[in-house]
Parts: sequence; C-alpha cells; structure tokens
Amino acid sequence: MHEYHEAIHIIEHAIEQARAEGKKKVTKINLVIGENSGFSGESIRMHFEEAAAGTICEGAEISVRTVKTMLRCPNCRELFVRKLFHFECPHCGTEGIPSEVGKEMSIDGIEGE
Repeated sequence: MHEYHEAIHIIEHAIEQARAEGKKKVTKINLVIGENSGFSGESIRMHFEEAAAGTICEGAEISVRTVKTMLRCPNCRELFVRKLFHFECPHCGTEGIPSEVGKEMSIDGIEGE
C-alpha cells in the first residue's frame, strides 16, 4: 500500500515541477528505484494510473531505472554490487557492509508539453 502513497507523492511533485516549468501536461516521469528500497516499479505504475486520473499527469509514461544494491568494503572503501549470498569485496576479500546505494526512490525528472 505504500506504493499508492508514493504514487500520490510523485504526482504532486510532477505537477509542481511542470507548473514551475510552464508545462500544461506531463508526458513522462523518470524514476530511480533501488533494488533494496522496498518499492516496486510495477506497483507504482499501477497505482499511478489510478491516482493520476483527472490530473495533468494522466496518461504519462513512468520510466524506471533500477539501481543495484551495493556494499562498501570497510577495508579498502570500494563500493561493489552485492551478489546473492556473497558479500566479499572483489578487491580484497573483506566482507562488505551495507551502503545507501540501492535504497533510493526518487524522481529523476519529468517531461511534458
């Protein structure tokens, strides 16, 4: 259900940005969703279609760029992609710790007319 509330937030932000840019219709919204964010792009799309009805966002395309979850090596400080059941740094072999990369959910931009 949190995707529904996030869809509402996306619509509000897109409308505000479109108005600030002098646009009367939002045609595309570009999202960035981390694998470990707790959000589903498909679920957001579904809720967006319903919530956008009657707004300048109605019919807008939702484009999602997925960000892989990354770990940070506490030894050499390198960021690396977390692999299923493997947490070792590919550079030095130290077990990685969670980073913020892959937890994001943000609007990367809107397009409109």
